[in-house]
Amino acid sequence: MKMANANGQPARMKIAVDAMGGDHGPAVVVAGAVAAVREFGASVILVGDRAAIHREVVRLNAQTLELEIHHASQVVGMAESPSHALRRKRDSSMRV
Repeated sequence: MKMANANGQPARMKIAVDAMGGDHGPAVVVAGAVAAVREFGASVILVGDRAAIHREVVRLNAQTLELEIHHASQVVGMAESPSHALRRKRDSSMRV
């Protein structure tokens, strides 16, 4: 079953991505999101430090693409317990 909007057009799913995760931070994640928008028409929400994400968007000349940035001031480290991060880091990408 395909989803459609009120106009009968295929509905576009928004995908939220933790832009600060991974071994190489926002550079690789934002590049992947930009590729998804350009190649597949995806609608992407990048979650993380707004300034760091914006720098990567500008570096990739992707300011006009359908990318939304949702600021999260806290980052969850690779060594942190997920349950601890959920309880203590209320403005991390895990909670927004």
